[in-house]
Amino acid sequence: MRRFAIVLATLLIATAGAQAVIVNVEATGQVFFNGIGDPPLSGVGSGEQMVMSFQVDSDLFDEGTPGDTRGYLIDPASFSLSFSGGVEIGLADPFPPGQTPYFTLVDGFPVSDGFFVSTSPFSPGGVPLAQDPFNLDLDIGYVGETLTSLDILDAVGNYGFDGLTRYSFGLWAVFPDNVVLGVDFESLTIDTTVPVEAATWSDVKTMFR
Repeated sequence: MRRFAIVLATLLIATAGAQAVIVNVEATGQVFFNGIGDPPLSGVGSGEQMVMSFQVDSDLFDEGTPGDTRGYLIDPASFSLSFSGGVEIGLADPFPPGQTPYFTLVDGFPVSDGFFVSTSPFSPGGVPLAQDPFNLDLDIGYVGETLTSLDILDAVGNYGFDGLTRYSFGLWAVFPDNVVLGVDFESLTIDTTVPVEAATWSDVKTMFR
């Protein structure tokens, strides 16, 4: 009986280890100008609320700069960029070959903690949207010690203006390389949902091939 209990406990631990946590990320801000001339994004007006939301898996990430950045893979199906006037848009589909959308945590790199959205776990740069040639950029920095680690589960919480040292939030065009829709950052929220069975990197990477 005792042997059975030990085996059962071992199986439970192994099962728990196969679980991941789905993390919800939401950033909000207010549009202060829009220079886009083509729909649907041309329909966004100044003063509208912008909400970027998506999910990541706590177990699916790429290390960026060792000890400084870690990029969590954004689930493209969960990604939404919506505006209070009714415009909503997702990520480029298909996503550019060889690229991956990341939500990256920064712990002390180069001088502060923070977060960014990019196709690289090493540096900011934004992610391409369904309306070419526009990219969404989010890059916010806080004073050091805002984050305690690169584990996204340790970063669960709400981030506003307290301790904020810099921010870049809005849309930019690949050609020309400039901001085309500016947004005043308001807040970033990270929270969790129920655990799900963990996928493998090989399963997920196939979405971007």
